[in-house]
Amino acid sequence: MGIIGSIRKHSWVAVLLVGIAIIAFIIGDLTKQRGGIPDLGKINGTTITAQHFNELVEEQENMYKMQQGLNQIPSEVEYQIREQVWQTLVDENLLDEQIALLGLQVSPLEMSDMYTGEFIHPYLERQFTNPQTGQYDYQYVANLLNSIDRLDTADRQQLAELEKYVKKDRMQQKYAALVASGLYMPKAVADKIAALDNKNSDVRVASMLFSSVADEDANLTEQDYQNYYYKHKAEFRIREELRSIEFITYPMTPTPEDLAKIEEEVQNTYAEFTQVAEDELIYFVNSESDHRYDSTFVKASDLAKPLDSLVMGAGEGSFIAPHIVGNEWVMAKVLKTDVRPDSLRASIIVILNEKAGGEITRSDAQAKALADSVEALVKSGKMSFEDAVMQYSDDPQKADKKGDQGWVLDGGYGFLNEGIVRGAVGSVFTMQRPDEIGYFVVKVTDKTAANKKYRIAQISHEIAPSEATTRNVYNEANRFAGQNRTYAEMIAAAQAENKQVRSAMVRMMDNNIAGMPNARSIVQWAFNEESEVGAVADQVFEANDMYVVVALKDVYKKGYPELNQIRDMIENNVRLEKKGEILMARAEEAKASCKDINSFAVKLNTTVDTIDSVTFNGYYFGRFGMEPKVQAAVAANKGNNLIGPIKGSTGVYMVQVDKENPQESNPEGVRAQFEQNYMQKMRSFTQVLKDNAKIVDQRNKFF
Repeated sequence: MGIIGSIRKHSWVAVLLVGIAIIAFIIGDLTKQRGGIPDLGKINGTTITAQHFNELVEEQENMYKMQQGLNQIPSEVEYQIREQVWQTLVDENLLDEQIALLGLQVSPLEMSDMYTGEFIHPYLERQFTNPQTGQYDYQYVANLLNSIDRLDTADRQQLAELEKYVKKDRMQQKYAALVASGLYMPKAVADKIAALDNKNSDVRVASMLFSSVADEDANLTEQDYQNYYYKHKAEFRIREELRSIEFITYPMTPTPEDLAKIEEEVQNTYAEFTQVAEDELIYFVNSESDHRYDSTFVKASDLAKPLDSLVMGAGEGSFIAPHIVGNEWVMAKVLKTDVRPDSLRASIIVILNEKAGGEITRSDAQAKALADSVEALVKSGKMSFEDAVMQYSDDPQKADKKGDQGWVLDGGYGFLNEGIVRGAVGSVFTMQRPDEIGYFVVKVTDKTAANKKYRIAQISHEIAPSEATTRNVYNEANRFAGQNRTYAEMIAAAQAENKQVRSAMVRMMDNNIAGMPNARSIVQWAFNEESEVGAVADQVFEANDMYVVVALKDVYKKGYPELNQIRDMIENNVRLEKKGEILMARAEEAKASCKDINSFAVKLNTTVDTIDSVTFNGYYFGRFGMEPKVQAAVAANKGNNLIGPIKGSTGVYMVQVDKENPQESNPEGVRAQFEQNYMQKMRSFTQVLKDNAKIVDQRNKFF
């Protein structure tokens, strides 16, 4: 067992968060087709090569598989990891460039302090806190660092990656602190804001809401759009290139004929299932089911409905007739029932023979004799199991765990599992390893409460369309795509045929589209240099059990979009601006002949609201919601004056200040709040570096 198993038990997401999993996928055949190893991109001139990517992949994919107990990484997880890898490489390169320019360093003394000194790194603290005491285990970490040369390759690699992360994170903390220290709030500004915060005013308000102007009375001109666009352009900045696509889906769903045929096949399989001999059962399940046979004992509550209740009422040897569970027909046979714990805990002494290699020279007979002797010593009470581990175990990590393997789910101890399940807590037994390189002396140290469990042989058949149905759906999608070669033609034909057109904005490395998984090929087409705006794709795509006809509506380059690209998006806001101009003109005209708020309200046929305790930094302005411009005008007012007209977020306002209620001014509190807000934003300071970096990303060409 690994010496830093506590790290290995963390999920791959946590590993990514600390920058350990620099993972992608092996380009393989794609690189061969290009006659060499291509570059994936450049970050401020630094080349990211596929070769470097692949080296990291081989190293880290194996680590991920080991952590999760998998032989193959799921495709969706692989995509998520791949994207995280790229972002990590971008962040690291940009930060390393800045750190190098500033000459920042982390000294050996600092590194030592983060492991065993006064200022322990937070990640190390999480990893090496003793769960029994709740305290950081200084001695364990010190022993770990002193025994690096005796660790296995995997553990040394993990410690090296951990050190790399801790050092890099400290560098980044220093860089962030330097940037943050260059920004501050001058005393004069803090005093001014505090003075505004000091006011608490009771006011009367006459309002003219934008909704009081009919849309047809706010006719928009091109100049209106231009004015709004240039005023708000920065709000629409695009930080990475986007594609706007529209598409029509053709789901591959089974027809009634398909469903009838599937059910007939299921019933025939069930009839055969009930006649299969015991020694052929597993072979039959693996040959007929969409999922391989699983010998794990499970609780009834772990099974999907209605299998849970059906299994509970079945005895050993009973068959459960086919039922629909989700998108599958499922049938089963209860092979065995047992009362078993959910989790087990054991300690192990490893006794190896000469077949293990290395410095071990004892024969198998000698190893067996030693294992039997150790078992007898422990059972007789002449030696504690922990002392036996220290004296006899060939496990290189014995000093750290004293044989303890931790809690493992039932079934997780492999060939030792049944012995641990059957053994009483405190019992000791010996078993030969299946690879015949030695023996395990095992002590059962703990178990959870036992529950009734079932071992079942389960056959599942997916409810899927037939090949004929799939072919018909494809032909229909292909017909539509062939007859409508442009975006305009696709939209018109969809309306004529009453087909739903869906929209999506996609990034270059997206894998999903509008909730549709496994749509990578569609995104690749959208970002292909040969794909033209306004064109429908030549091919019909397959994604998530459906065929998809796609058109490229628009291309959004990094930077600021053109007005025509966001015209529909901003139309409502432009109209509100226009209504505001109309209402401001009316208000200015009325104000010229009015001396107080009441006469103003009568003049414009509106009402007067009373709002108490209006403050500069308040969240709401009475029933009108958030109106920061109006609240700021009230706070800046001197004397009980008629203020306005003010164009706010939802309307135009005239305000009469009736009373001011001074409060204690706190400039230091203002500065402290500013610093807190800024430090929160500093968490994403790498985005600023990205915005100003030259990043060439060519991954779309390869995956």
